[in-house]
Amino acid sequence: MGRVFLTFILSIGAFYAFKALLPSRLFVEITAASDNIAVDSVMIRAMAEMQATLPDTIGSKEKDDAHPAHSLGRFFEKLFALEKTKKGVVRVAFFGDSMIESDMVVHDVRKNYQDKYGGYGRGFVMLSNVHKPWGLSRYDFSPQWITYTFLEGTPAMPVGVSGYVSIPKTKSVWTHFRHRTSAPALARSELFYGRTDNSNATVTVIADRDTSVIVDLQTDNILNKQPITTSSSKDLMLRFNNAHNIPFYGINFADGDGVYIDNFPMRSTTGAPLSTFNVELMNAFQQEFQYDLVMVQFGLNVLNPKMREYGWYAELMTNVLSHLKLCFPGADILVISSSDRAKRYQGVMQTDYALPALLQAQEQYAENSGAGFVNLFQLMGGAGSMVKWVRAEMAQPDYAHFNNKGAKRAADLIFKQIEDEYEEYKKENNLLVEDRE
Repeated sequence: MGRVFLTFILSIGAFYAFKALLPSRLFVEITAASDNIAVDSVMIRAMAEMQATLPDTIGSKEKDDAHPAHSLGRFFEKLFALEKTKKGVVRVAFFGDSMIESDMVVHDVRKNYQDKYGGYGRGFVMLSNVHKPWGLSRYDFSPQWITYTFLEGTPAMPVGVSGYVSIPKTKSVWTHFRHRTSAPALARSELFYGRTDNSNATVTVIADRDTSVIVDLQTDNILNKQPITTSSSKDLMLRFNNAHNIPFYGINFADGDGVYIDNFPMRSTTGAPLSTFNVELMNAFQQEFQYDLVMVQFGLNVLNPKMREYGWYAELMTNVLSHLKLCFPGADILVISSSDRAKRYQGVMQTDYALPALLQAQEQYAENSGAGFVNLFQLMGGAGSMVKWVRAEMAQPDYAHFNNKGAKRAADLIFKQIEDEYEEYKKENNLLVEDRE
C-alpha cells in the first residue's frame, strides 16, 4: 500500500513539473525579428557554436506598431473579406517536415477551408518529386528530370517556393498527372519556371487524352508563368521539348474564389534551409500568389534524448522566420508546434523527455517573430497522447507520425483552433457577416 501511495505522489509531482514547461498561450503578439542563419547541412556545427554563446534567455523584442495587433490580423482580414463578399483568394503556404509528406494533414486543412470558404484545386505541385500529392492516382515523370533541393546544400540554381527545382537533363522530358476517382478533378493550371538563355522550348499539353496544344515557353523573367489549361481535367500529360537547362518550379492547380493551401514537405529537416531562399525569386512568387499566411511546422528532427535545452533552436528559427518575412512580405506567420512523440523508457512508451523543452523553444521563436502559435501537442491531449493515438489506430507504430485517420484528426484540431481564434477576432473588431441564406 505504501508503494502505491508513493507512486501516486511521484506521479503528481512529475505531472506538475512537466506542465510547468509547456507553452501557456496559443497565439502571441507582434514583436520584431532578426537576421539570417545557416542550412541544415551545417546545422549540427551551428548548434554547437550557438550553444557556446547563447545567453540564458532570449531578449525581448520591441513591438512593431506598423503591424496589426493580432499576430494573424492580416490573414483574418483577408479571410473576412472573402467570407463577406464570397469573392477573392486567400492563399497559404504550409512548410513542414515528413509529418506533411504526400499532403498528410495539409490536405484535410485545405479541405476544411475550401468546404467553408470555397476554392477548387490543390494548389502548387512540383513536376518531379518523390512525394505523390494527395488526390492523384498517378503522378509519374520521366527519369531525365534532375531534381535539386536546398536540403542537400546549395543547389546549382535557386530553388522554387517548394524548396525544389526540376531541370531537364535532356531536350525532352514529361510529367503525367491523373486524378483519383474519389478526389476532385485537376483544376485550371499554370506552369511556373525560371530564366535561362533557352528560347526554343515548348510544352505539349495533352488534357484528357484527346486535346493536344503546343505552347511556347518564354524564359525572360526570373519567374515566368504560362497558362496550361483553362478548365479542369481528369488526366494531364505535359511533354517538354527543347527544354534543357530551364529551371521548372511547378504547376499551380487553382480555380475560382476561395482558399488555397500549398503543401511544401521537407523530409528530415529542422526548418533551417528555409533561410537560404533566394529573396528576389521568392518576392516574385509572392507577387504571383500573394500568400496571406505562412504555416511552419518543424521540430521533431531536432529532438535529442540527451538534450534538455533548445534555446539555440529558438534563436535559429527566429532567424528563419525573419527571412521568411523578407521572402513573403505581407504574409502572417503561424508556427504549429511538434505533435507528441513517444519513446520507450524502462520498458514503457512515454512522451519523449526532451519534448517539453522543444515546445518551449517553438513558442519562443513564434513570440520572437510576432507569429501565431498553435500547440498541437496540447490539442492532441498532451503527455502520453501519441501512445493513445497509436492504440486508436490514428498514428504509426513509430510513435511519431500520423496515419491517414490521425492526419485528418490533427488537421481538424488545427483548423478548429484557428477558426475559434478567427471568430474571437471578428467579435473583438465588430466584424459582421450578413446571413445571405
